[in-house]
Amino acid sequence: MRKRSRAFWIVAGLTLLGAVLRFATLGVQAYHHDEIVTASRVLRVGFGHAMDAVGFSESAPPLYYALAWPWTQVVGNGEWGLRSLSAVAGVATIPVAYLVGRELRGARAGMVAAALVAVNPMLLWYSQEARAYALLGFFCALSLLFCVRAMQPQPSSPLVADGGTKGELGGRRDFVLWGVFSALALATHYFAVFPLIAEVVLLARRRGRAILDGLWIVAVAVLLLAPLAIHQMSYGHAEWIGKFTLGHRLAEAAITFMVGETGDVIGRTEQWQPALLPLALAAAAFALLVARGSRAERRAAFVPFAVAAAAAGIPLALAILSAGKDFVLARNLLPALVPLLVAVAVALTTARARRLATAIAAVLVVYSLGFSVWASTSSELQRPDWRAVADHLGEPDGPRATVSWVLGEAPLRFYLSTGAIQLKASEGYDWLVREVAFVSMGEAPRPPRRLLGSGFRETGAEDVGQLFIRRYRLPGPELAPLRLRDLRKAHTGFRSNGVLLDGVGPG
Repeated sequence: MRKRSRAFWIVAGLTLLGAVLRFATLGVQAYHHDEIVTASRVLRVGFGHAMDAVGFSESAPPLYYALAWPWTQVVGNGEWGLRSLSAVAGVATIPVAYLVGRELRGARAGMVAAALVAVNPMLLWYSQEARAYALLGFFCALSLLFCVRAMQPQPSSPLVADGGTKGELGGRRDFVLWGVFSALALATHYFAVFPLIAEVVLLARRRGRAILDGLWIVAVAVLLLAPLAIHQMSYGHAEWIGKFTLGHRLAEAAITFMVGETGDVIGRTEQWQPALLPLALAAAAFALLVARGSRAERRAAFVPFAVAAAAAGIPLALAILSAGKDFVLARNLLPALVPLLVAVAVALTTARARRLATAIAAVLVVYSLGFSVWASTSSELQRPDWRAVADHLGEPDGPRATVSWVLGEAPLRFYLSTGAIQLKASEGYDWLVREVAFVSMGEAPRPPRRLLGSGFRETGAEDVGQLFIRRYRLPGPELAPLRLRDLRKAHTGFRSNGVLLDGVGPG
């Protein structure tokens, strides 16, 4: 009883720590590009519109949005309210990680797993994003938990009905719950299928036909989701992923798993140096398990490691074999992260090297906690503040073009609330403007005259957090043609530029 009580309060404390990390700065950052899709395109009107919008606006199943719509009716659709659903899912994943670790190798492994999940920077980041990834991680963790329980012929969990036998009834119930949470994971994100494949293989090998008690639920979910998945694929929403090299995206995933989003998502070059220590510590944990671990310890770590390997390895194999099926991206591989952290936790409880393993675990947890706090308080590691940019730009008094990151167009348009238009050169209109503003990552050099044309004069330059605004204007009421193709070549510090127009239509 004392051991259970101590474990309970430690896990409760870790869950509280995870909640503080996720909720303390939940509404501080402005929406990013993908979050704008959730806030303005999917959840903009009624529930029916939201479900319809998932079909043409998203490349993910509808469960997250079906939950987010009523959620925002209660807590609001501002940054804090909309993201709070993800934060709750992220916090709930912490005790689930403990239960998985405890089932595999006892309370000590469970507590280490809970600590790693509580402070992991990537899980923290997506617990503060108005997208489906935190909910995906939660359901995948629950699926893994009941997979582990169902693999045991006589489950140790108190899931047996009163009066039932501890063997068959408890096992069947675990299979059913595994099927339910696997189906919920699939209804949240299609990439849940990859860890599920590993779980099906593990369960079929260990329990044989007993898997059918839960597998039929998964099969029904697949049949129901297949038409939607085929329909969404026809829009090609995820085809942009293949434009980046596979090697770059794999390196980005390894970095992101350890220190969260530090590169493309926030408009910067990926920072790999901070990830070196946690990657080395995770590798040391597995080396310790191989060198000093017992057969039972290796077997316990194998289950979550196999699930993590399938969650990342199968999409990688598909990308290599078929370029048209290349959707490898750090956040899409998130179903691998919690199983990987659980496997690390099991490795860090190796009995024959307890002192060294404890030291590695302590350094890894403290480092991850420190980096999470730094990322939550440093503007350099946060989403660009398009909300502040919109406040500084204010209302236009004539046609105004704003040049910035192409992924900043949607959030800037959202925060401007001036009916801004995202311009495309292919439309072929002759746009006329009075003002041009350049928003760059840090202070950028003044644009060459050929981008603007004659007559424009600089009227202001100011820092807005990590962003910088430089404004140009024509004197008097004149308007000048907008050199749209040239403006897209402006140096803003971003990979590619987009152009927004406030005010009148084409001339």
